[in-house]
Amino acid sequence: MSNLHDLPESWYSQPVWTSGGSSYRWANATELAKGRIKGISALFTPAGALHVGLECSPDWDALTRSGFPCIIIDLPPGMSFSGGAQWIVQKRHTRQLKWASCDGGTTLELPAHRLKQIRKGLRKGLHLEITSDIERILALHFAARKRKDLNTNESLLRPQLREILKSPHQMACVVRNQNGRDIASAVFLHEKGRTIYAFGGQERSNESALATVMLIAHGIQSARDVGNTCFDFGGSMDSGVDKFYSEFGSEAVSKLRCIHVAWWAKPWLKFTRPDLFDF
Repeated sequence: MSNLHDLPESWYSQPVWTSGGSSYRWANATELAKGRIKGISALFTPAGALHVGLECSPDWDALTRSGFPCIIIDLPPGMSFSGGAQWIVQKRHTRQLKWASCDGGTTLELPAHRLKQIRKGLRKGLHLEITSDIERILALHFAARKRKDLNTNESLLRPQLREILKSPHQMACVVRNQNGRDIASAVFLHEKGRTIYAFGGQERSNESALATVMLIAHGIQSARDVGNTCFDFGGSMDSGVDKFYSEFGSEAVSKLRCIHVAWWAKPWLKFTRPDLFDF
């Protein structure tokens, strides 16, 4: 098992996120994806990554001088923005559960109602197991995104996950029901100080919520086992999911999306991507 001393400083500084396409190097080890947004040349947070791999305040002027007419950057949780007034800054948040210190993997006490749900899941025959089978993870991840009407680029996600599952600094889990059917999955990424709930998936059923609670509880315990003191739920724009995360005792942590659009591209993008201009 990984330990705190050999964990990566930041999972989102790893090359896996941009290995499937063109990239742009910014702020030393930070790679942004190159692509097009509604036909406009763009730089953006790599697909699959929850944020860019910054560890200190970057050179924002370098980005505005890059010549890309559309730039979308998701900052790490808690990082402030120090660019100019020409940037649009959207306020979002993730949720984090923190504890003061670790003491040899001692179990972190979860809220009583979550412990009750775990016991109920076990009584129903739900079983959690570790896996490295990418197809099991992808099937549930795609099912959840399709249910929420979210697009997924399988040609990028599949090679990303294949490489991630090879790393010793991750844990991938599935929960099976009493009939042996996979009903929920999660991939947790361990970096120094923090474990991230990065990829989740569920098959809609009466047991999927119980299965997800079991997965998250396992992810929190695995964070403690590697010496971390923070579990990051990854954030969600869905108010119901956000409330679900909050009921583990997690606190909201600011997470900013920073957007820069050239003047000539604004009319088209305001029409085709109005979400980029929301405050």
